[in-house]
Amino acid sequence: MSQLYVDNIRNRTGGAVSFSQGIVAVGGTISGNLSIGGTLTYEDVTNVEVTGIITAKNGIAVDAGGITVTQGGVTIVGGGL
Repeated sequence: MSQLYVDNIRNRTGGAVSFSQGIVAVGGTISGNLSIGGTLTYEDVTNVEVTGIITAKNGIAVDAGGITVTQGGVTIVGGGL
């Protein structure tokens, strides 16, 4: 396998480089902002400790009566704890 050592990678006009086939890495560090325009997928969820965070456009209602989730014509209702 070949190796490539560089300090900077730029396109012909000096702007950002596009990797149309994606990037595969074992590790990495991002020191600036990260924007994801598609889907972020991750697998290591063995030690997740999250309380009260939901991101949804619609289909989820949380009120004093419990939680209602509606998807594709199916409604699931969960009572309070």
